[in-house]
Amino acid sequence: MSARLVPRDASFAEVRDLFLNLARAELTARYKTTTLGMLWFVLNPLLMTLIFTIVFGHVVRLEIERYPMFVLSGLLPWAFFQTGLVNATGSFVRSVALIKRVQMPRVLIPLAAIAASLAHFVVSLVVLLIVMVALGVPLSPHMAFLPGAVLLATACVTGLGLATASVNVLFRDVEHILTAVLRALFYLTPTFYPLSYVPERWQPLFLLNPAAGLVEIHRALLLDGALPEARVVGATVVATGIVLAAGLVLFRYLEADFDDHV
Repeated sequence: MSARLVPRDASFAEVRDLFLNLARAELTARYKTTTLGMLWFVLNPLLMTLIFTIVFGHVVRLEIERYPMFVLSGLLPWAFFQTGLVNATGSFVRSVALIKRVQMPRVLIPLAAIAASLAHFVVSLVVLLIVMVALGVPLSPHMAFLPGAVLLATACVTGLGLATASVNVLFRDVEHILTAVLRALFYLTPTFYPLSYVPERWQPLFLLNPAAGLVEIHRALLLDGALPEARVVGATVVATGIVLAAGLVLFRYLEADFDDHV
């Protein structure tokens, strides 16, 4: 779509084209100066997997079967959660010129940032499945539920991303606070250890972190060859519903003040 104005009452086709162009621009801008491009989304978790495998597989020894695959199956959904949220949070601030010059549904800006991270996530899952086949890891029929898990993760990141992106327009410290929060949240998410290692009395508190449930759900479908626990799915669905509703409400409430702060 050209740079012409896109009115808020634009047709579905116009909005769709603008959204796809915004998402494509996010993908292009992020890796246009790199040689490996989108593969970095997979290479970063692979490097972390190598580090955790050395530390917890050979030094501390957590005694977890197929530990490299265990870690990778947790790091990939975490990477989507983290990058999607970070990119959405700064999306309005990065798009000040677009917001001021183009009349458009502003919600498309953080959604496009999340869509770009989602594309990376899907590519990384395909690579993971190829690696699993190459290593002889059996593929479970329960993987048919994987699209639902990805959709749940996307809804969660969307809700959180809309909230943080909206508040970040008014208070630019949000991006810096989020970096610190995500750093702490990583260790409270069972990426390199299973949820079962957490004392049972603390597990409900861990599941208040939606990233914990998302990691457990993806790992169960990808690696365990089983359906995730009902309590994990239930807690994650409820948390996702709450953050999605809160994100939409907060965006609608704060959007009117954007012009005074961008």
